[in-house]
Amino acid sequence: MHPGAVYLHQGESYVVDDLDFESAVAFVHAEEPGYTTHARELTDITVTATGERVELGDVTTGLVPVEVTNTVVGYLRRSLAGEVIDYVELDMPTRSLPTVAVMYTLTPELLQNNGIELLRIPGSLHAAEHAAIGLLPLVASCDRGDIGGLSTAIGPSGLPTVFVYDGHPGGAGFAEQGFHQIRTWLRATADAIEACECPQGCPSCVQSPKCGNGNDPLDKAGAVVVLRTVLRATTTDVTRENDRPLDGRPPGWSR
Repeated sequence: MHPGAVYLHQGESYVVDDLDFESAVAFVHAEEPGYTTHARELTDITVTATGERVELGDVTTGLVPVEVTNTVVGYLRRSLAGEVIDYVELDMPTRSLPTVAVMYTLTPELLQNNGIELLRIPGSLHAAEHAAIGLLPLVASCDRGDIGGLSTAIGPSGLPTVFVYDGHPGGAGFAEQGFHQIRTWLRATADAIEACECPQGCPSCVQSPKCGNGNDPLDKAGAVVVLRTVLRATTTDVTRENDRPLDGRPPGWSR
């Protein structure tokens, strides 16, 4: 919802005229302009506390409190056939969301050892993030619109990182479910990508309709490698069940 946006509501098309940020009200008029709009956004994420983490060698998984900042910087207008008409710049305020995220990191060396060279890391993480967002409702009672994500080749710890966060202030428990069922979740995600017959990625596997970067870059094959690599690390952790302390946490766990 930004000035100039084409907004669909209950099957009707509206164009946004103005926003009242103080009252959180959008002013629109009914219109079918013959084009669609796609916002371009800048999103950043800051981990605000240690949270819960599991160290698994070159892979770390975690459930952490985060601050997500988002700024809509403009939008593309596309014809109904998908062709770009133009790009419109916007001067919008930055929004801030304190919430909770499930995350994982991998070392660049681990990715390279599994065939993902440095230039492929951003697209591989991005595609894995999109697919994981789409499959989180498998283990959490949420809709895709309740969650967001961010992936970066150089995360807060300096490592390739994927975050999937609750889209509600303070969190709503969705990321927590993903963290506690990460093997089920990521295995289903990898399986879904591999089962899709498209060659480079499509809305059924790694593309997202709400991506602020226009679904670029995306590396479908690399996403499977990322997910399988994390799964191998977490599966190894399961085999060390007898090494767990009495509270059930694996070695390296911190809160």
